[in-house]
Amino acid sequence: MAYTFHILSQFMQQPRQNHWEAALRTVRYLKGWCNSVWASYPLTRRSISGWLVFLGGSSISWKTKKQHTVSKSSTEAEYRSMSNITNELKWSKGLLHSLGVLHPRAMSLFCDSQSALYIA
Repeated sequence: MAYTFHILSQFMQQPRQNHWEAALRTVRYLKGWCNSVWASYPLTRRSISGWLVFLGGSSISWKTKKQHTVSKSSTEAEYRSMSNITNELKWSKGLLHSLGVLHPRAMSLFCDSQSALYIA
């Protein structure tokens, strides 16, 4: 999310229609999401992953980073992003449990890639 806003902020002086559409697409993910941009880092062609974890209505964890390996497809990059946020969700749930906060229900994971969801 931070990376996306960083890129969009570069066009604040002369925004165009595609920048507005990208901003709306970005805000749509503020419910709790994971996403990746396939091969977006120009020097190494590695993908960029991002996630945001909510507890109730408050965000408690977020991160944007380059993936460690080069993905062969956007589906693989999205799947890696889902794996990363799953680890974060498990860690968050364990932390809450150690603090005495029980969360018996399953946590929701949102991803916009249908092919990555089918693999998962």
